[in-house]
Amino acid sequence: MRIAVIGAGPAGLTSAKQAMEYGHDVVLYERHDDVGGIWNPASLGAYEGVRTQTSRECLPYSDFPFPGAEPGEDEFPSVARMHAYLRAYAERFGVLPAVRFGHDVVRVHRPGDQWHVTARHGGREATERFDAVMVANGELWRPKGLPGAPVPSEARGFRLMTAKDYRRPSDLRGRRVLVAGGGVSGADIAAELAGEAASVDWAVRGRALFLPRDCGGIPNDMLFSYIGRVALEELPFTQWLVFLSGLMPEYMRMYRASGLLPEDGFHNAVHVNDRIVPAVHRGDVRPRAALSRLGEGGVAVFEDGGTGRYDTVILCLGYEAPDYGFVDGFRQEDLYEHFFHRDDPTLMVINTPIATDAFGTACPYFEAVAGWALAVLSGKAELPGPLSRAAWCEKHLPARRRYYDCWLESIRIGLAGGMLPDPATHFGDYWRLVSSVVVPANLSPSGTPEARPAPCDALFDLTTLKHRVLAALPLPTRDALLSAGHIGPGDHHGSLTVPPHQRIEPWLPYRQLLGA
Repeated sequence: MRIAVIGAGPAGLTSAKQAMEYGHDVVLYERHDDVGGIWNPASLGAYEGVRTQTSRECLPYSDFPFPGAEPGEDEFPSVARMHAYLRAYAERFGVLPAVRFGHDVVRVHRPGDQWHVTARHGGREATERFDAVMVANGELWRPKGLPGAPVPSEARGFRLMTAKDYRRPSDLRGRRVLVAGGGVSGADIAAELAGEAASVDWAVRGRALFLPRDCGGIPNDMLFSYIGRVALEELPFTQWLVFLSGLMPEYMRMYRASGLLPEDGFHNAVHVNDRIVPAVHRGDVRPRAALSRLGEGGVAVFEDGGTGRYDTVILCLGYEAPDYGFVDGFRQEDLYEHFFHRDDPTLMVINTPIATDAFGTACPYFEAVAGWALAVLSGKAELPGPLSRAAWCEKHLPARRRYYDCWLESIRIGLAGGMLPDPATHFGDYWRLVSSVVVPANLSPSGTPEARPAPCDALFDLTTLKHRVLAALPLPTRDALLSAGHIGPGDHHGSLTVPPHQRIEPWLPYRQLLGA
């Protein structure tokens, strides 16, 4: 098949690489002059001080480890190091010759039996035909403004910017700054400005769980296994906070004293930031209520009625949905499972779903999504028929905003695409994977998962969790696993004692909506 891939960021690179391994003819369109997406420094997709929220051991593709740390580096790479890694991946697997740099795709449509992709390059447009299209244009490009409250056109005397405009703290030295937005970007920028700006106020709507990259000597993303992440959601939130206090007593003491610590939340839906809690505790950053509106001269009005005057206001309010306007007739509501067009699955979107707050690493997740898409194209995996796909879309889209665990989704998607050990036939390999720390090498379709216990899984009874997963399999399947020696008599018997409401489906469902 001839396949067009749109975007040479982490999603597009693995899409192209895997498609080429299938033997497909691939054209990878990239509007910038280098690979990497937001991790390409020249794209200005990320400010200079950004570091990954995922450790170098957990962030890479399954078959391409991240190189060891250079002198002075820690476990969480910078933009430059992440870009170098993605560039090396593209070189190692021969993706670069397929990339057309400086090509901005302006239209995708299907007038007949093939897709027509039109790209603009050097002021000229050209159209080519393809059998399938994989859209991987990324999601962190269009920052949101203040909904329903635009800045007055006559506003003077202050600078309004978004996280996309912000580059470095020295640019705002000596200025009175308001950072609006309680997510990762807002916390990062507010903490980074402390000590450079004359003052830093931070407008937040609610309290979120911020945890540092290093939690008591353990990288944040290596605390628990996949099944441990599921089990953690069953722990009362107060007990989760008690556990964190034992792991990081000084940090949690500052957190409580700052007034920022949430009383409830999604256990795994953490914001990763090392500096914002200490900065607030020291008084270097002052929390404010959510921003309501901005007026002339940099006067900000907050939702609690308070006001303030600022030289610079930085909006960190999240991002608009990806722009798919170049695809004729495209509707987000038509994406089956968020990735496949319900009427024609040869059009695929390799992005995180809309209306989600995603947590987890990009490379293994996008590798899984692309692998599933290509398995469907090759016939190795099947989707339900058009009516079932349409019914799924009607039920699930448009979605309420929800928490989305990319680690656990990688398991679900990997099972759906036949890329991971099938628990119904190879339960031992499956269990080694899901009960081990979340290292991408274990997700490789060509390897055997290595047992790597997660340091904090001792919070849970893994044997009981194993029986709960087994109990979700049909009894004849469990009998066959026992006969084949994939499980022992104790596990088979233990699965029989699990009540129906305690079963855990092998794809590891997790809580996504508050109260669900």
